[in-house]
Amino acid sequence: MPDQAPVRSSALPVSDWQQALDTVLQTPVKARLYSAQIMRQSPTAFLFLIDQSGSMDERTTYRGRVLSKAAAVAQIVNQTLLELVLRCQKGDEVRHYYDIALIGYGGLNDEQAVSLWSGAAVGKFFLTPAELAGATLRVDEVTVERNIRGRAVTVTEKRPVWLNAVHNYRTPMKSAICLAESLVEQWLATQQGNDVYPPTVINITDGVATDATADELLACCDRLKALRSMDGNVLLMNIHVSDERGNSILFPARADDLGTDQYARLLYDMSSEMPAPYHADIASLFGLDQRTSYVGMCSNADMDALVKFMNIGTPTQHNHSFTANLSPEP
Repeated sequence: MPDQAPVRSSALPVSDWQQALDTVLQTPVKARLYSAQIMRQSPTAFLFLIDQSGSMDERTTYRGRVLSKAAAVAQIVNQTLLELVLRCQKGDEVRHYYDIALIGYGGLNDEQAVSLWSGAAVGKFFLTPAELAGATLRVDEVTVERNIRGRAVTVTEKRPVWLNAVHNYRTPMKSAICLAESLVEQWLATQQGNDVYPPTVINITDGVATDATADELLACCDRLKALRSMDGNVLLMNIHVSDERGNSILFPARADDLGTDQYARLLYDMSSEMPAPYHADIASLFGLDQRTSYVGMCSNADMDALVKFMNIGTPTQHNHSFTANLSPEP
């Protein structure tokens, strides 16, 4: 159980969801993992943990513009959320293929991670894609350059915004990981033992946790990664964004690849080894050699690497593993 008091996101009484969770965790795993079909009867879950500490005000470069790391991360996460909604849109219907949580740490609270949904979704942790589509903070109009039939054309596009650029306080990362653990426990319990694709947790940070030692943080991460459905264990992916000069470490195969970088080693130990269906996309997107092991972490990564990282962790056009698992429902 998490170090902090469990957060109630389920309609089930505590005793019932705990019993349901125990049943899930005692169910044997399948022979072929990470193969469950993602459809309305058996959705998967995505949890985005966003570092909103004061250091996220530091400058970075994204798409040729200089802006804060918080602003760049917000743009990338908002685009990812939009793609999740669009993936679920069939005509006028937005189908329930995913449950989505957006958690901030720092920013609005110095000590506790909080849900970042607003409006009618305030107080909720998981939103369906249809709920997400109706829970925007606002819709911005942005001018972008598009290549249309070989010609550069400037167009105005509407971009929904769910995440604002916020940068305050310290970095209570342990609180965010423990909250994710509690939410995933309850989500798995509500699936009633269905064959569901395991939840994916993506942690975006630029620094070190201020609310825990390394050992305390690892203990939270290990508990989270131990949670599973019959289709496999929860995937925890961690990315450290930075514009500092130095070597980026992207999806390493083993701890020896990290050299003497102790923070990279911590991220490595916090993160999941990526399942085999992800390997080809990781190698292709990041220009890495084909190998048998990739750990889901990046250290000292720029914003372009963050975009690719999000493409690996979510069902975008670049992720053939998720595309194959999405059920072609009529």
